[in-house]
Amino acid sequence: MFISINHLTKDFLRKPRALDDVTCDLPHGMVGLIGPNGAGKTTLMRILAGIIRPTSGQVLMDGHDLKDERTRRALKRTLGYLPQDIEPYPQLTPLEFLDYVGVLKGIDDTRKRMRQAHELIERVGLTDVADRRIGGFSGGMRRRVGIAQALMADPRLIIVDEPTAGLDPEERMRFRTLLAGLGGDRTVILSTHILDDIAQTCPYVFVLRQGRIRYDGPTEHLTEHATGRVWLTQPSNTPPPAGMIVANAVTTARGVRYRVITDTPPADAHPMDPTLEDGYMVLIEEHPDQH
Repeated sequence: MFISINHLTKDFLRKPRALDDVTCDLPHGMVGLIGPNGAGKTTLMRILAGIIRPTSGQVLMDGHDLKDERTRRALKRTLGYLPQDIEPYPQLTPLEFLDYVGVLKGIDDTRKRMRQAHELIERVGLTDVADRRIGGFSGGMRRRVGIAQALMADPRLIIVDEPTAGLDPEERMRFRTLLAGLGGDRTVILSTHILDDIAQTCPYVFVLRQGRIRYDGPTEHLTEHATGRVWLTQPSNTPPPAGMIVANAVTTARGVRYRVITDTPPADAHPMDPTLEDGYMVLIEEHPDQH
């Protein structure tokens, strides 16, 4: 599915503008969406899912305007959506829940629905608990049910919001493997605060800041924004000078050191190779009001 976003703006009553003249094209495959809280990520995803409408601007999906009611109805039958706080009906089993979702997505053939449900349950590793009630599942297991329901009816657009938040390392690795295999002919939008998830699964990324796009391009090129500007230095009792970003503290054999991003490093600083997180920090912290 080819998605084109043109001058998209969204205002809410008595709140700062959520999206401000967003224009971009979403490629096929895995696409990362990152930004601080309040950047507009959830608003953008809810517009793309047809849940809310923009104040102005246009979203075209394969050339069809999302403002059109028929386009929105057609989208919802081919959309896979996993919100951050999914709560599948606790009294249902995974099989019953997926069967219900299949009905909502217009799969009228009962045998086809159940065949898909069984295939997806196996794909997310829940075959052994397919007939247990979801109410007794762990958070990671419920998240896997959420991924399975998002894949019912073989959607061409999948929107996933913070799928690994709060999961243990084993569940996170399981989700990364599953998400990495979802691209191909479809577009998968992954919103997360965990940059390592983006690095492992998304070749393309968008960075939002204050409702505006700060970066739009290959994930690997995000680090270039911090090239030649990352340093390791000793702690200081004085506040960092203007223009210096303190990325994090690093424990070394010589004690605690600060990883900083600046064009004018302290005299004792040692250069470091930039990371994806460094490039992201530059985009978020420097010149936040520039378009």
